[in-house]
Amino acid sequence: MGKEANVLRGFRKIRLLAGIVGVSASLSFPAFAQDIFTVSGVHVDESAETAAAARDQALAIGQRRAFDEIVARLALPEDRSRLGTPNQSDINNMVRDFGVSNEKTSSVRYIADMTVRFKETELRNYMRFRDVSFAEVQSKPVIIVPVYHSGGYISLWDDPNPWRDIWSRNVATSGLVPIKAPIGDLQDIGTVSAEQAENGAMDRLNNLARRYGANVSVVASATVTGDAGAEVVDVTATRYEPSGAPQIFGVRETTVAGESLNETLVRAAKSVQDQIADGWKRANLINYGTGGTLMVFVPITGLADWAKIESRIFDLPVVRASRVVAMSRREVQLALEYVGSVEQLRTALAQQNLSLSQMGDLWFIQPAGTDRLQGLSTGG
Repeated sequence: MGKEANVLRGFRKIRLLAGIVGVSASLSFPAFAQDIFTVSGVHVDESAETAAAARDQALAIGQRRAFDEIVARLALPEDRSRLGTPNQSDINNMVRDFGVSNEKTSSVRYIADMTVRFKETELRNYMRFRDVSFAEVQSKPVIIVPVYHSGGYISLWDDPNPWRDIWSRNVATSGLVPIKAPIGDLQDIGTVSAEQAENGAMDRLNNLARRYGANVSVVASATVTGDAGAEVVDVTATRYEPSGAPQIFGVRETTVAGESLNETLVRAAKSVQDQIADGWKRANLINYGTGGTLMVFVPITGLADWAKIESRIFDLPVVRASRVVAMSRREVQLALEYVGSVEQLRTALAQQNLSLSQMGDLWFIQPAGTDRLQGLSTGG
């Protein structure tokens, strides 16, 4: 309790000195969300009476497909029907720009891959006016640990492991929950075995996750049964994170006529990714009708340190605006206007390795895993 009292007294002194430096800055939904609002790899292949008509048709269809993808990325499945079908004018208004690659044309056909960037504000407004809740806080990466069962054989790092191969080629590197797959080198092999992964060896799984810049690991155990051409893929996925109990969910996919086992595994991996993303969305849906302003203190070690912290704070979609109230060599007093709840702001900051804490009536932001408050309270 003595440490807390010293910190509070120190920061109350800082409040009285708030006029030392006054700097004002205001930001509105900054560039952090750019990747979230960009859809890549939209394939189009259209034919018409002329090449120009085929191109126009393909580009319009590609933008509509990109819109469907961005809505699926941000909103929950049960809410999407309320959006209806936007007309082309609405979609054009929401598209910031687009690019094409791998173009192929003939006199009547146009083929290309499109990347479409959306205007954040216009897309938000389109969904909000139709009462569709959505999330746009991006999580830290999640590492997939793909354990494969087939014919009494279990594999994680050994070959063959078609399940691991699928994840290596089909991970979602953008969107709200970036997915990473381990490369399976000697360091990975020495970190965790298939048995240890399925038994929930937390220390080993956490070490694997940290190697790939993740703080969550998902052990996805796929079991294949049935005859060739009629296989059943059952996936038990267990989400592990440093704090909190493991979370378990399941996926089942069955090979359909004309489909290979690899294609079924791809569908199963996509279903796992969708459930991971939907779980994150449900926990981070933002109610833009709520929010508030917090006066927070940010301990810093210098201007370079503040610049790094500043960009991480201001780049959060839940931070609507900010204002630096006071600044000294050792701390910044910051007014943060946010949307949603304080817990959602805390979660968003945690994804940027920043910790939001409260001590008495004061709020603090500091790099995760550090304790800079004591130093401020004793330094004078």
